[in-house]
Amino acid sequence: MFRLYRSLPSAADILNRNGGEGPGFNAMRLILSLTILAVHSGWVAGADTSRDWEGLHGIFLMSLVPAFFALSGFLVTGSAMRTDAVRPFITLRAIRIVPALFVEITLSALVLGPLLTTWLLRDYVADIRFWEYFGNIVGRIRFELPGVFESNPVAGVVNQNLWTLKPEFYCYILMAIMIAVGILHRRLLFAALSIAVILGATIAAFKVGFGVTEGNYHWTVVVFYFLVGCLYFQWREHVKMHWLLFVAALLASVALMAAPREYAFFVPPFLTYCVVYLGLLPLHLPARIKKLDVSYGIYLYGFPIQQAIVSQTDFAHGNGPLLFAISAPIVIAFALVSWLWIEKPFLKVKPYVLGQKQWRKGKAAELAPAE
Repeated sequence: MFRLYRSLPSAADILNRNGGEGPGFNAMRLILSLTILAVHSGWVAGADTSRDWEGLHGIFLMSLVPAFFALSGFLVTGSAMRTDAVRPFITLRAIRIVPALFVEITLSALVLGPLLTTWLLRDYVADIRFWEYFGNIVGRIRFELPGVFESNPVAGVVNQNLWTLKPEFYCYILMAIMIAVGILHRRLLFAALSIAVILGATIAAFKVGFGVTEGNYHWTVVVFYFLVGCLYFQWREHVKMHWLLFVAALLASVALMAAPREYAFFVPPFLTYCVVYLGLLPLHLPARIKKLDVSYGIYLYGFPIQQAIVSQTDFAHGNGPLLFAISAPIVIAFALVSWLWIEKPFLKVKPYVLGQKQWRKGKAAELAPAE
């Protein structure tokens, strides 16, 4: 049995065969983004979603955001180990996250808000919530703009999706600390620390309710999915890929997510395996679509666009599928613009951050790629 297990392909084997990339990760990001947009549609439209969190459907919904964080932990660890220095790691993360976020926050505050607020413009700009909204760019999360979406079913919320920025930034800070103290390449120590933290968090959950909330998981829980994603990448040559292991991990995830919330911190090892397994499947997107990484744009623009549609029309009220059908093309269009005009141009800075290119008298000069 052990010999059979050793003969199975590992995550590292599949990554190496695909030039260091998971063949299905792009498809996963796109599918997860659109699924979350679809899930939010009923809530934003004011449909009755009280039973959505029950049974297997509820477990599926609770797995969506954790899946994103597990995926992020796996992929970001690869980036961190290649850079292996705090400054370029933080710079690369900022280049990927901040420019598009800055534009979305600015458009919401300076265009969407003034157009849709019920307040006088001078009162809108004078309100502290207008100025605080720009804090979202640096992780100070605020959902409200004065007088905007006050009569919507999800009242007063401009972009609920921004809640994930806080744990995402914490994850990056955690990764930077791991790089600085040298833990990133000491995987035995990191594994031991992670197990200790997970056990400690579980004990705290039972004792004082740490991370346990009604409805979805508390934001602290998703950080653990990021940590386990890190571990899976560190031990990738020992993580074997097989459909039976996937089924076992999936069943364990469902069982633990159906259990009392105090067991939430035991779920990440199993659900993360499912995420990595699916990400390493040959789920190749068509070449044209693969070049258009719109998942981040869908995340940024999905909620405010749906809120705006509900605010300005009557036909989508109470009808989640209709709201999704109307909003999805608009959201994807905004995401395309974000990718082509903001995200992709900023990613051209990456070779300079990594030292593969350098500036000489205002022009880029090629350097040999670092080994």
